[in-house]
Amino acid sequence: MNEPADANGLIQLGWQSFRHLDTASIEPATGINVIHGRNAAGKTTLLEAIHFLARSKSFLTHRSSRVIQTGAAQATVWGRVATQRNVHRLGVLHGNGETRVRLDGRDVTVLSEAAWLIPLQVLNTEAQRLLTDGPTARRAFLNWGVFHVEPQYRDEWRRYQRALRQRNAALRQGDRRLAAVWEPEMAAAGEAVDHRRREFLDEWLPQALTIAAAWLPDTELEWQFRSGWRRGASLADVLAEAREREVSQGFGLYGPHRADIRLTADGIDASGHLSRGQQKLLVAALKIALIEYWGEGSSQRPVLLIDDLPAELDGPHRIDMVRRLERVPAQVFMTAIDVEQLPATSEAMWFHVEHGRVRQ
Repeated sequence: MNEPADANGLIQLGWQSFRHLDTASIEPATGINVIHGRNAAGKTTLLEAIHFLARSKSFLTHRSSRVIQTGAAQATVWGRVATQRNVHRLGVLHGNGETRVRLDGRDVTVLSEAAWLIPLQVLNTEAQRLLTDGPTARRAFLNWGVFHVEPQYRDEWRRYQRALRQRNAALRQGDRRLAAVWEPEMAAAGEAVDHRRREFLDEWLPQALTIAAAWLPDTELEWQFRSGWRRGASLADVLAEAREREVSQGFGLYGPHRADIRLTADGIDASGHLSRGQQKLLVAALKIALIEYWGEGSSQRPVLLIDDLPAELDGPHRIDMVRRLERVPAQVFMTAIDVEQLPATSEAMWFHVEHGRVRQ
């Protein structure tokens, strides 16, 4: 753990019984990594293993049992992550219906205790769902965005969620007095969460839309943040006013858990106005800007997983993206079938995947 690190990032990745990958380990570059091979060779699975290590879950399925290799009892991913001060050992194991996370030799019970090590985003064929899937997906994206640059945000969000759960329980029971007791705590934590989110959005989103505007020059892009309660009112007042109505509903209707980011194109909701290809460009701009923002504001090196870059972006956009990422202290893993469609980069480390075998 006290081993000095020359560069931040994921410096070793290993796996065992993870889908159809042969047991192995690699030492990726802390800059650009290219993973190439034929269809179904295991390229996306390698990205999935990185995501499993960083977030303790897959980005392809909600059922973690599916990552376990046929005939095996459990799947394991481990790695060494270099920070500015130390090299940390991180491991994630799934088997018997449960997931275990170990950090530096001890069990981790709360995901965020390990997730801070690897700020991570995914850009793949489902990327546009950030726009189309509704507020829940955008709130999760927003929470991860703030989490990796504001150390206090995790505790403030936890504090809010605890108060929300307690108040909701009181609302379901029709206990107005107990609901009112939890309102000051919920309001204080909620206002703190909202403040962190607004600061983050004011710094990150304008840059994201600047990138997107260069890719969508004929489209006027704008954004609006909805806190989850009436603009200009204090959350405490809104909770008190809504208490009777919320008792009949059995849950809270207002607060940061109802927040959303609205992105518009030419004054119309982007999810309905932009084509699928344009949506992907907008989401790519959002995620690249976030990686840049994390790279500048976080002590950890952010990781971007790009699945089949040539299929997601055309030539000029691929070149612009890679050139931008080369200038940012970010670790990139991109897959491709036809490597000739990738922008040339002298700093990249290359990995070939064939029939589940990975070699540098």
